Amino acid sequence: MFSRISKVKSILSDTVSFCSTMQIGDTSYIDGNALALAVQKKSETFGSIDIQFEDYNVFKRPIYLPRLYEPVNSSFSNPNPFIRVGNINIIGISSSSVVGVGNVGHIRMESRVKHIRQIPKKVEEQSIEVSPNNT
Repeated sequence: MFSRISKVKSILSDTVSFCSTMQIGDTSYIDGNALALAVQKKSETFGSIDIQFEDYNVFKRPIYLPRLYEPVNSSFSNPNPFIRVGNINIIGISSSSVVGVGNVGHIRMESRVKHIRQIPKKVEEQSIEVSPNNT
């Protein structure tokens, strides 16, 4: 099925989160999906917020995947069956992403994020009466 072998001396990642994948070795299929609601609220008190993904259209819409009608002619020559890599240092892998060491047949990834900012209305400035005695 696969025609190349990946050799990595070392791999280091500080963070792998939110439907992300670190795949070491060959795989046929990777499917990742991340949905996120990011709520920013300016308040002195923090209470629970009852928000559902279904409340927002961005999570309901089907994904548009364009069809490719262009013919692709390809040929491969792998005289050396090894891909050699020294050290891999990764700060973070997040939100439906993949780091793959090895061969992957097919990858499908989706990430949808809705940002909500709840900012209170400005308090109207109170008018201050100035008396003739105040200078």
